[in-house]
Amino acid sequence: MSLSIAWIGTSVAVAAILAWATSKYLDIPKAHSSLEPPIFASKVPFVGHIIGLLVHGLDYYQMMRLPIYTLKMLNGKVYIVTSPELVTAVNRNPKTLAFNPFIAALGMRITGHDEPTSQIVQHNLNGEEGSGYVIDVHDSTVLALAPGPNLEAMLESLLEAVDNYLPHLQVGEVAEVDFFHWTRRMITMCSTRAIYGPSSPFVEHPEYCDLFWDFDHDLNTLMLNIFPYLLAPKGAKARATLGIAFQKYFENFDQAQGSAMTKARYASNTRYGITPWNQGRLEVGTLIGILANTIPSVFFMLAHIYSDPALLQEVREELEARSVSVPAIKISGRTLHAASLRDKCPLLSSIWQEILRFHAQGATSRFVREDVMLDGKYLLKKNMVVQMPMAILHLDPAIWGDDAGVFRPKRFLEDSCKTAKSTAAYRPFGGGTSLCPGRHFVTLETLALTAYILLRFDISPFNGPWAIPTPKQESLATNVFPPGEDIKVKIAKRGGYEDIEWAFEV
Repeated sequence: MSLSIAWIGTSVAVAAILAWATSKYLDIPKAHSSLEPPIFASKVPFVGHIIGLLVHGLDYYQMMRLPIYTLKMLNGKVYIVTSPELVTAVNRNPKTLAFNPFIAALGMRITGHDEPTSQIVQHNLNGEEGSGYVIDVHDSTVLALAPGPNLEAMLESLLEAVDNYLPHLQVGEVAEVDFFHWTRRMITMCSTRAIYGPSSPFVEHPEYCDLFWDFDHDLNTLMLNIFPYLLAPKGAKARATLGIAFQKYFENFDQAQGSAMTKARYASNTRYGITPWNQGRLEVGTLIGILANTIPSVFFMLAHIYSDPALLQEVREELEARSVSVPAIKISGRTLHAASLRDKCPLLSSIWQEILRFHAQGATSRFVREDVMLDGKYLLKKNMVVQMPMAILHLDPAIWGDDAGVFRPKRFLEDSCKTAKSTAAYRPFGGGTSLCPGRHFVTLETLALTAYILLRFDISPFNGPWAIPTPKQESLATNVFPPGEDIKVKIAKRGGYEDIEWAFEV
């Protein structure tokens, strides 16, 4: 969710984009050293691997089954790391194998902030001279989103808003919605309310929900930074409109409102002299981290559970036994204890972890700042790029078993998978010093929203049986890709619980 985590390094073809976008950092290729990872040769010089990634997507990474190998792209090299042991070795070298330089390369292309702000963002990226803007924003975000009162306040604000976006149905009444679109709008509105408070631009202008997704849809083209208003007019206009909205928000910022994360970002922006116009632009980039992965995650969480009647019953029984109470003064009431879900509901938590293993298919990236011997075995040359594709790690049968390519909701109840999760083979939130600081909030948010909906509503396809849609990678900013097509569903009050009044407690 932070500025330094959310922007870059997570798409199917991101290796190609990063190699191209950072080309000013890359030297003209020298002879390949025998100490470097072996080359995965391409029949088409310079752009063959780029074409391969665009044509084959994630499968392209699996065409060479080695723990590490080299792709030559344009005038540089990308080292592909597929071994958990070598991923751990990468994480041990955060100064030499750094994430932050990608912010310098691509940040301005994403948000459209000005050159003076770019200089502030780029200064002291790796902390050689103490702190810097990116490091300060990251560290303050970690503190703001750590488990504790600030995180609970955000969760409470989110759940207070969610009733406005759930259907208000009479007994026997049915609402028909496009499932993903409904989920997307609900989470966009509730998450931004929790993070920016009652003065959130989305509260005054709900139509900004659609504007953000126009921006997200055109993000790949905007990153090229070539005639954005011509090649990506909807995205460019949406970015500008949202930027102005957040400029006004920060010009009138109320310290009594907004989350601890927003207050920390505002303090850092002010301290480093970021103008309100540029604060607005930077915040558009932050929205990507807040929304782009969370929404598909919640959608697939709900779809997998509702599509399996036996699983749905088990999850509901677990919730009612472990995290729901009946108020003594109101027998017809039920209270969901949202903050307890992660610790008290192992089946729900296992489903969440399996969602991330099965659906988080992006890649994390590092920039090689100096020549380094990785794990004492492989030479990584200065100014090159390291990529760690989640798809290979998360779907490797050697790690997860022969059914690695199957969604299995109870997988993480097994000791073997708990062990695998503790290794670098499981990295939906990245790893090392760039571990996503928003992971606690998105986990609580997803579990709470899922539980609240499961307890209150029955959801079924409008026509025919359930069919989980295939994800489709669109934006470079997502690890969990949205569905390629939506599902029209019917929503009704949960059978047998029509007269129950639901509440929550954090």
